[in-house]
Amino acid sequence: MFEPNSTIGWSIGQLRSTTRDLILFVRAPAPALPAAGQERRAAGVAWLFLLNCLIVAAIIAVLFPVMTLLGVKMSSDMSALFSLPPWQILLIVVLVGPIAEEFMFRLWIVGTARWLILFSGLIAWLGGSFFLKQLGLVATIPTIALIAVISLAVIIGLVCFWKSPVAGWYIRIFPLVFWGQALLFGFVHVFNYAGDNQAAVLPFVLPQLVGGLIWGYARIRYGWWANIAMHMAYNLIAISGLIYMLLMRPEGI
Repeated sequence: MFEPNSTIGWSIGQLRSTTRDLILFVRAPAPALPAAGQERRAAGVAWLFLLNCLIVAAIIAVLFPVMTLLGVKMSSDMSALFSLPPWQILLIVVLVGPIAEEFMFRLWIVGTARWLILFSGLIAWLGGSFFLKQLGLVATIPTIALIAVISLAVIIGLVCFWKSPVAGWYIRIFPLVFWGQALLFGFVHVFNYAGDNQAAVLPFVLPQLVGGLIWGYARIRYGWWANIAMHMAYNLIAISGLIYMLLMRPEGI
């Protein structure tokens, strides 16, 4: 239909190549891929992000009518978020949220010791804080002690294992890790929605599931900056649409 050397033909070829590489990776995830040059990384991330947007756009085109049919709407927490001043919404959704979520779900999945140690420190902090709260020990001293112990353990771990390669056991379980982070990332976003039928809400996390897969691939293929940049850009586009929808149909959100 299009000449191979035409702009449209070249673009379609790039999208096909990006799609093929993504599918091959998702079918057999591995914690390391051949490094690409700086110029190729930037272009690769751009094409991958375009593919991400096209897939999500197709999903949303189907889900929006279903949302109205099933009475699914944004949760009260999300509605409260969009009642904030625009600069606060942008700060939370486009900057703070993506960085926090990428650190929690994807930055560590490369499996190097330093990233796993940092991730373990975060989990220890979250778990320790929850434990202290359950015991009613939310005073300054227990909190400072918890931070000190975790920080010391993380520093010692980083010093001792900074250059350690990816362990063989991690390589073996990586497909489970990769798919697990994507599924969990999608599932936690179910709380962004509300409705009488909770099962009807599940399909609406498909965009986040797609994001978990594509941004996980970007983390492995192009480096830690790629998945964060893609997540930020995606949220920026998504928040623009949601703000527009709120302005046009405030009673429906």
